[in-house]
Amino acid sequence: MSALIFTIVLGIIVLYLGFLKKKAILAPVAIAGLLIALFLSLKDWGLGSRYFHDMILFDNFSIAFNISMIIVTILIFLFGIDYYRMMGLHVAEQYALMIFALTGAFLMTSYSNLIILFLGIEILSIPLYVLAGGKKASFRSNEASFKYFMLGSFATAIFLFGIALVYGASATFYLPEIKIYIAQFNGHLPPMVMVGLLFILIGVAFKVAAAPFHFWSPDVYEGSPTIVTAFMATVVKTAGFAAFFRLLGMGLLPLPAPLEKALWVMTGLTLLVGNLGALKQTNFKRLLAYSAIAHSGFIMLAMLSQHSSSAKVLLYYTFVYSLATVPLFIIFILVKRASDWQEELVNFRGLFKEKSWIAVCMTILLMSLAGIPPSSGFMAKYQVFVLSISQGNLLISIFAILMAVIGIYYYFFVIREVFTESKQLNPIVVTRLNGALIIVCSLAVLLLGVFVWNLPI
Repeated sequence: MSALIFTIVLGIIVLYLGFLKKKAILAPVAIAGLLIALFLSLKDWGLGSRYFHDMILFDNFSIAFNISMIIVTILIFLFGIDYYRMMGLHVAEQYALMIFALTGAFLMTSYSNLIILFLGIEILSIPLYVLAGGKKASFRSNEASFKYFMLGSFATAIFLFGIALVYGASATFYLPEIKIYIAQFNGHLPPMVMVGLLFILIGVAFKVAAAPFHFWSPDVYEGSPTIVTAFMATVVKTAGFAAFFRLLGMGLLPLPAPLEKALWVMTGLTLLVGNLGALKQTNFKRLLAYSAIAHSGFIMLAMLSQHSSSAKVLLYYTFVYSLATVPLFIIFILVKRASDWQEELVNFRGLFKEKSWIAVCMTILLMSLAGIPPSSGFMAKYQVFVLSISQGNLLISIFAILMAVIGIYYYFFVIREVFTESKQLNPIVVTRLNGALIIVCSLAVLLLGVFVWNLPI
């Protein structure tokens, strides 16, 4: 709880630094504050603290995901030092909004009450609606903000209506009590409860961009500022799946057969839409958006294969996915600056000749996303498949493996562009900090594929 409170205070401090025109120290203060929040989270490990009549529960599960999100946010803020150097206005506000969104993510991993989940989603989402439109002079950015706000508002309304229906039937917002209420019907729930649970699942599925509730993702990823897209693709996705997992495990399982089948269909559809949609993309940010949708399908496969190790697999997958994604956005912005701000895949041509070490690192990162050994991405997918097959989900596992093979193609399409020579070579300027981030994340992606950790969550 101390980490949550401190993070809220940190966001306010960063805002005041913006009022005082202290742009130079914004990133150092924000990063130092997140390091303190990381330390406070580590102090809570193993305590299992409960607050507000058990509405918030900081157990090892929530703390592990919070630590993961803090580390990824620190990486994004380190990237922001160079990214925001070119921006003269509203830098403090953007840092602060990401910090406030992070506090919402903390609530999404730590709730045991549906009201806290709703608050967490809203505290996470509202800053993102603003951040998506951070480029005020860009039509695409304004469009992304508007689309995200409108679709997010509808998803929130559906989610809240679902909570109201479930509360109307069970007279409680508390997940363990809802689980007891559902269990007494032996899978034959009243229609009102069935519809309420469906609406709740739709609301959470929207946040993780699971098909068919994924339509916002490509447009919002493409139109948002790159650093915001990186935040959405990593921290927001991690928080969404942690919330989804806790919702199912603590409150809704075992689901009635129609809802369980709906989730399995959603998983298969997410895998299909994400991988097939990525095949035809020529814009790098849209490709990563569809890639993120595909990864949502793999994560849902682990999440629905309920086992004692499911949470560990979920944490490992989301963390190594984030570690590979953040440096890819850093490389993308470096190439974009050298390509007259174009975002097409062909702009990566000549990268190996111009900066061979960046090309090698990018290859490692893309191989991790594709799930090719010895990267951590391979181990993440391997764990998902083993877990799913061990729980008897053979057909969907075979389908997921086929989708993973398709995914290799579009990642290697980018790698092909990286190693293709270009007649026009523009100099790529890399700061020492960005270079260090790219190298450290690339090495981490490889090392975590060899040294796979297992946290007791």
